[in-house]
Amino acid sequence: MASVSDGVPPRKHRLFVAAIDFGTTYSGYAFSSKDAWEKEPLKIRANIWNAGTKSLLSTKAPTTLLLKPDKSFLAFGYEAETLYSDMADEDEDFMSYYYFHCFKMLLHNNKKLRRDVEILDATGKSLDAMTVFSLSIKFLKDHLFNILSDNFSDIQKDDIHYVLTVPAIWDDNAKQFMREAAVKARISKEQLTIALEPEVASIYCQFLPVQRQRLEGGASFLDVAKSGSKFMVVDLGGGTTDITLHERCKGGKLREIHRATGGPWGGRDINEAFFSFLSELFGQDVMDDFKIQHMDDYLELEREFETKKRAISSGKSGMVKMTFPLSLFNLAQTARQTKSIDEIIDKNASYAGKVYPKTQKLQIATEVFSSLFRPTLDNIADHIKTILKDKSGDVDNILIVGGFSECELLQKQLKDTITNKKVIVPEEAGLAVLKGAVLYGHLPQMITTRVARHTYGIQSWPEFDPKLHPLSKRVVINGVARCKDAFFKYVTIGQEISPGFQFSQTFQALKPEEDTLECTIYASTEENPRFVTDQSCSCLGTLTVPLPKCRSSEPFEIQETMVFGETELCVRAKDITHNRTYDSLFNFLGT
Repeated sequence: MASVSDGVPPRKHRLFVAAIDFGTTYSGYAFSSKDAWEKEPLKIRANIWNAGTKSLLSTKAPTTLLLKPDKSFLAFGYEAETLYSDMADEDEDFMSYYYFHCFKMLLHNNKKLRRDVEILDATGKSLDAMTVFSLSIKFLKDHLFNILSDNFSDIQKDDIHYVLTVPAIWDDNAKQFMREAAVKARISKEQLTIALEPEVASIYCQFLPVQRQRLEGGASFLDVAKSGSKFMVVDLGGGTTDITLHERCKGGKLREIHRATGGPWGGRDINEAFFSFLSELFGQDVMDDFKIQHMDDYLELEREFETKKRAISSGKSGMVKMTFPLSLFNLAQTARQTKSIDEIIDKNASYAGKVYPKTQKLQIATEVFSSLFRPTLDNIADHIKTILKDKSGDVDNILIVGGFSECELLQKQLKDTITNKKVIVPEEAGLAVLKGAVLYGHLPQMITTRVARHTYGIQSWPEFDPKLHPLSKRVVINGVARCKDAFFKYVTIGQEISPGFQFSQTFQALKPEEDTLECTIYASTEENPRFVTDQSCSCLGTLTVPLPKCRSSEPFEIQETMVFGETELCVRAKDITHNRTYDSLFNFLGT
């Protein structure tokens, strides 16, 4: 078992570390005190939520936010679902409330993401997404603090360091959006760390007790807790599949050996496939009316499917029985001018003889139900196999974590298609990210190297060379022919970088009246892009350095230092002439 004495220094000065796992489908928090962690690292407490009217207990709550008509907070999680369902059944004004569900995917691969981006609620009303995210994070933070206050009467708000998890495959603009949402939720930036989900799950697996990791065939997690062991971590959430490859180094630290990769495949895709199946069965018009006219029944059907989705197992034939709202059957019968649900189903040749109505239930053939999973499972398996083509010899085991990893159909597909690797589901796989984030909060230096996901650089203006530069890039500046749009590289995609790796460049503020010095940062998917206008390049964001208001007319030199290898890009700026350091900010989110 990994221990505090493995050579990784812990975080200092905070009494507690708390992690917030803000997921696409479910969210939660966990925490541990510094004292408890030093004695028993896995003594981590996750909150237990009451899962609605069924009196079930869950370590995570739905990522669901309910706001009043004036856009102020009303409820989050199971309470939000229950309240909104009751309103839809009883309150004629329920449409004036704002109901947001599974909204995290707004941030995935969104090149045009801005801090003023808006998001639609379940009824089509628009609200700025920053408010939606920050209110959700604030609820989780406040709920956590209240729990701690009940147990530790003298706790102060600055006694807690927060770790907020994000997918490793997210772009820098999405990470900045989450950081700003957390700050708006009144988590100070000094008390906040952004952590990468598969990375912290990997850390969690290093701490699992060996005696509870024995697997069929004699394999164990001892394999990934040995120095030199190399393994893949696949974090399977509600919205994304997020993959990293690590090597365990001496002293217990982890080295990333392949840049983070993945895609928009997760458990939520299965839900969408189910409702697409119902649209095929009854008609899109019927499902649209059902959602608008019977929102309470629509939400209950979502919950019913979630239960069946988790219960489905591989290798079983027969039927999956689901209870359906009578309101849906009635709408379908009215729209199709028939009193027979059988008649509606039989008209669809794909499902005739495979889906049967019975009173208030539908019996769905297991092969049909399982087919809802197939496209998502295929995408995940194919992507993993693509990575293994390059790194197969480097990887001994594949660890799958996250809520969707508990799906038996997924486990079977991976084991059947990736036969030369051991596919392992760790203990509490659904909590691996949450608990791993707490561990990372105590051990911020656990990751010894990371791999750059992009080539990073800036625009430069070298002297024009007709042998190297196209004529279309030639410009004359102050009488000198220069090449515009040249890409000046800082870091290369795939490059291994230690946390804190720095690259410095000196710039001049030529005009005395300038209040700021700005530099645009570019990212590319190529190793050696020539120009910032290449198709592989995108404008990542703008680095803004505030300048002193009173200075001489001489050119003012600023040394800008970009810091790589952390979970977020960082920057520092220094006045070379007067040896003064300035605060400088990246703006990945536009104006």
